[in-house]
Amino acid sequence: EGVGRSCCELRGACHNLCEAEFRYKKCLQEGATIMSSKQPKQNKKRKRSATKTAGDDHDTKSNNRTDWSSGSYPYPTDYNDHFETPQRAYADIYPLLRYCLQKHKKSNKEEAIIYDPYFCTGTAATLMEQTFKSNKDKSPLPCPTRIHHKKADFYVDVKQNKFPPYDILVTNPPYSSNHKERCLEFAVDQLKKNGRPFFLLMPNYVSTKEYWRKITQNIQVVFIAPSTSHPYEYNHPEGTGHEKSPFESVWFCGVSGNEDMKALKDAFIKFHSKHTSTPIPRWAESLQGLIQVGGVSGEKRKNPRQRKKMRLLAMQKSGAGGPPPSSAQLTNTALPSSGQKKDGKPKKKFDRRKQNSAKKAKKKRLNSGNDM
Repeated sequence: EGVGRSCCELRGACHNLCEAEFRYKKCLQEGATIMSSKQPKQNKKRKRSATKTAGDDHDTKSNNRTDWSSGSYPYPTDYNDHFETPQRAYADIYPLLRYCLQKHKKSNKEEAIIYDPYFCTGTAATLMEQTFKSNKDKSPLPCPTRIHHKKADFYVDVKQNKFPPYDILVTNPPYSSNHKERCLEFAVDQLKKNGRPFFLLMPNYVSTKEYWRKITQNIQVVFIAPSTSHPYEYNHPEGTGHEKSPFESVWFCGVSGNEDMKALKDAFIKFHSKHTSTPIPRWAESLQGLIQVGGVSGEKRKNPRQRKKMRLLAMQKSGAGGPPPSSAQLTNTALPSSGQKKDGKPKKKFDRRKQNSAKKAKKKRLNSGNDM
């Protein structure tokens, strides 16, 4: 009887074991089926939002800040480009505008068009008109003048030849990307083909660039720099930015090659000496002349890392919490040259040819080892 009971218990245990094994295998099969039915995840690249309009070939990056994103404009914009030209900058070139209009317009009743293609908030046209009105009694313009300043894609208009038949180009182009070069190429091309003068307000370092020298060949150029005590300061519509501009701006004025420069300069000096209470702006007709009047430094412009060191050193000299250093302070601040270390010892010269030959020798050794 005891043997029979043991056999029954053993038979029941074996049955339970077989049933558990069957369930285990079935679970494994179901799990494999579920895993195989799932599709592997694809690594999708995040798409950037399209910011360019049809027919647009801008190189600027769009900025997604509230009112200054590309959605507010029919073209890509950069938040840091939205700085308005001060009215005093227009007042400085007013006698030159008056001289050009007086010489190039055939009739006093014929309307002249001043073209500003880069639109921010429309303040540029307002300030220009205020400058004209303030000089109406003292030295009025020789003919009726209309300012063409609209929110339109300048580069598309140029490509499609839809820009207005203007008489003078007066603008402050965006300083980011390659806007300065493109605007300069357009202005010089129109000056050579149609005799249209241009007045571009750009950073003073543009005068030292190679593209400036190449583009402005065979034309007469005048630089108008503000007085050293009153540099141009720009305001952002949202009130952001530095209290002082990190660089000085200069008017780059292009006139025809046969212009009487003496008469132009006399008109400029006569107007400012008679009607301007602030210091007279500086006049230069070449890069060397601009360097002599202090409109730009004759030294090679430092790279961003060197300029940051110069700012820090100038701030340390002026004291913590003091006003930001001026461009003159930054230029005159001494830094170790690229061939010296901080302790004054000569820096070891880097030889790229040795580095390339060492790379080639290493690659040859690796290839010979793989062949073996």
